[in-house]
Amino acid sequence: MKIYDWYDGPYPARVRIALAEKGMLSTTEFVPVNLWTGEHKKNDFLAINYSGTLPVLELDDGTLIAECTAITQYLDALDAPYSLTGTTPADKGIIHMMTKRAEIEFLDAVSTYFHHATPGLGPEVELY
Repeated sequence: MKIYDWYDGPYPARVRIALAEKGMLSTTEFVPVNLWTGEHKKNDFLAINYSGTLPVLELDDGTLIAECTAITQYLDALDAPYSLTGTTPADKGIIHMMTKRAEIEFLDAVSTYFHHATPGLGPEVELY
């Protein structure tokens, strides 16, 4: 399997942490997509993920899964020693809720600040 990511992106980092916790880093191919140059907003990458966001998991059969929470849930469902996303319905719900809160209340704000406060990350990266 492949992960399209960028070494210092906060969302790709979450998937790398999940892979490390599951002992899967060494069996995963990482394909860098340069956020600094806006490569994730170019047609070649948009053919992989129309929303132009990282990370994206590509399975061996060509299936593409975007969004770090979806990728983490997929990885967690694979055979491994323990669960990162909960084993009971209550655990799963609470973990999903707290993950979403971390995204909305912290990571999205950090991302927005980073893009607007970093010289060179202008219109090609933030198209909206």
